[in-house]
Amino acid sequence: NWFQMSSGLFVFIILFGGFCSIASASANNSFTSKRFSPKPGEPPNGSVWDVVIKTCDDQGAGTDAAAYLKVFYERDHASEIFQLDNPGKNDFERGERSHFKVILNQEDIINIGLFWWPGFTLNEEWCVDWVLLLNSNRDKCYEGIFHRWILHYKDPPTYAVKFHRLVFADCVNPAPEGSQRFHFLRLLGDNTS
Repeated sequence: NWFQMSSGLFVFIILFGGFCSIASASANNSFTSKRFSPKPGEPPNGSVWDVVIKTCDDQGAGTDAAAYLKVFYERDHASEIFQLDNPGKNDFERGERSHFKVILNQEDIINIGLFWWPGFTLNEEWCVDWVLLLNSNRDKCYEGIFHRWILHYKDPPTYAVKFHRLVFADCVNPAPEGSQRFHFLRLLGDNTS
């Protein structure tokens, strides 16, 4: 009985001592917390990004299946999966651009992948030309070039053939597949002929 009482008292002293040291460190601000402040107008757990997907203009390229975007990050080798669907709208029609909003928890994007999940419809194949990820608050834009048919759900998904960051101004309309990219800013009033 004495042993149980003394061991309980010992545990209480250890826990109380640990609590007091944490409380004093908190009062002195001697430890740092990893707290990231969002920019004004952004949700606290991530930032809102626009996703634009251009479906190929080939016969049968559009889909009615559930489409998904997988975003891969450099930090912690993390990834996130988003279902892309605008309720009440027929997304991913042949030759059209589909727009979505997603909340990404990280910004160190290194690649993207697409996949689809079968439903109960006839049009379940899907061909994608390109995907853009844009964040106008941070002036960031990533371009994923696919120019191919997206495979039925697999892990890993169908990756972009090319994936790179663009100057935000170049993100309005991606160039064709074989075009050369120039990384410079054009000055207004520059009359070079």
